[in-house]
Amino acid sequence: MTTAAAETDPPTRARVDALFVHPLKSAGAIPVDVLELDARGATGDRRWLLVDDDGVGITARTHHRLALIRPSFAEVDRNGALRLDAPGFSTCNVRVPTDPTTRSVRIWLDDVPAHNAGDMVAEWCSDAIGTHCRMVYLADAAARPLQAKYAGSLPFAGRQVAFSDGAPLLLLGIASIDALNTRLVEQGGEAVDHRRFRPNVLLSDTIVHEEDTWREVTIGNVTIGVGSQCSRCVMTTIDPDTAEGGVEPLRALSQYRRTEDGVVFGMNATHATTGAIRVGDRVTVAAFR
Repeated sequence: MTTAAAETDPPTRARVDALFVHPLKSAGAIPVDVLELDARGATGDRRWLLVDDDGVGITARTHHRLALIRPSFAEVDRNGALRLDAPGFSTCNVRVPTDPTTRSVRIWLDDVPAHNAGDMVAEWCSDAIGTHCRMVYLADAAARPLQAKYAGSLPFAGRQVAFSDGAPLLLLGIASIDALNTRLVEQGGEAVDHRRFRPNVLLSDTIVHEEDTWREVTIGNVTIGVGSQCSRCVMTTIDPDTAEGGVEPLRALSQYRRTEDGVVFGMNATHATTGAIRVGDRVTVAAFR
């Protein structure tokens, strides 16, 4: 049930601690001071994808070494060229394809048009992840619809997303990570950091899982609809520094964060309009669940 924030509700202390863009799906994140928001989500976020010979998207769930690729922006335009680095490889520069030709690629249940990024980057990425692949760039004409469950209180009809799993944004509180790490260490394991969970917006000064209680917030001047809890998978068990897999932190999370939708951690979210979120911005809660 949605309830508007009332004067009796304690004001949130939450603020933006860090912001991240993930240009190539399943590859490393780029920390930014300002998260620019366009119609699809964070500008430059998940606009690139690796696909197999059948055009099906490849992720680190099955190809762990993809997590070792470190992209960086080669231009001021975050939807522009990238530099790709990976351990043991020289830097690969990839430009946005200029050939108007597109091919259909599959991202989960959606088929969307994308541009081929060329043979050079295909060879580099194939070597880097250990399997033949091609890199593609989301076409402007792509119309992958936003699902209602990701929009929270906001209208979702007519909204489009990029190559993300489904939501334009992911919110996560540092307190929630700290609580998980307490469990991991108590059980004889090692602590993990935010990279396992790939947030766009990392929040400080929250209580544990406070983000779960929100339905609509304002961050800076941007209204955010907080949708479904984010279901977690084997991606969280891949070490971002070594690409080695394991069972944690998914096993620990399953002990206290299991729901009928799976093991959940962090919140899927959608922005109301284009704009910008900045490190240090305060969070104002407009509606709770």
